[in-house]
Amino acid sequence: MGTVAELQQKSAELRKFFDQHLPYASPIPVLADFVRIQHELMWGGVWLVDGLDLKLRSFATITAQCVNGYDFGVEHQVRTGLTIGITPRQIKGIFIQLLFYAGVPATVSGLRIAQEVINEREEWKSDDVPLDVDWLNSIEDMLKQGKSLRIKNWGELADQEIEGSLARQMVPEAAELVDGYHFGQVWALADLSQKERMVCILAALMCRGHLKQLKRHVGYALEAGLNRKEVCEVFAQAGWYRGWPYVEDALEEADAVFKERGL
Repeated sequence: MGTVAELQQKSAELRKFFDQHLPYASPIPVLADFVRIQHELMWGGVWLVDGLDLKLRSFATITAQCVNGYDFGVEHQVRTGLTIGITPRQIKGIFIQLLFYAGVPATVSGLRIAQEVINEREEWKSDDVPLDVDWLNSIEDMLKQGKSLRIKNWGELADQEIEGSLARQMVPEAAELVDGYHFGQVWALADLSQKERMVCILAALMCRGHLKQLKRHVGYALEAGLNRKEVCEVFAQAGWYRGWPYVEDALEEADAVFKERGL
């Protein structure tokens, strides 16, 4: 696991890179012991564990901060994401994806903050290019395309579970509208990859404590190309920002899925 001195060195190097575009001085520590633990554990440790790409860690962290609803947290993590090479359109794609998992208030707030951060630097503003989106003209077309994408990304079983859900039975009009736009439009956008979308979804479900949905989506994530290690690291990364008990609960659900699949 390394020494504390090694964690301190790694933390200093990563923070220097991540914070190179801060438009203000870092806040004065109010408690040195707290800051030391935070820096060594987070920047020197969790962020650098093998098993999950640095950009995917940023996706998970931005998601956790969106769910948390802390303006400074969203601001800092959006800036971090842009610094490590996530594009402005991908940043916005995170919040569009989270619209279906974190709700309107959190995502509208996140998008507002994201745009303010993007506007800080000319290279980020110049890279803020809208997608050329092929909007479908009917809910029926959205549902048809969504079904196709769902089967492609998550498999036949997932499609059956969603189409047989209580929401489809009890609030069918609302559920079809949500599923149509979610799977038929948003999943068709080219801003995020399958793995990036699944990282956002897993992190959001864990951070909101939706464990029944989380278990299902661990299976969907495996179908979409994430491996066991990546799934676990998404929870560990997002959990540092939401709280470690959430990680323990998420891993318990994930472990059940892994055992069912012999992983």
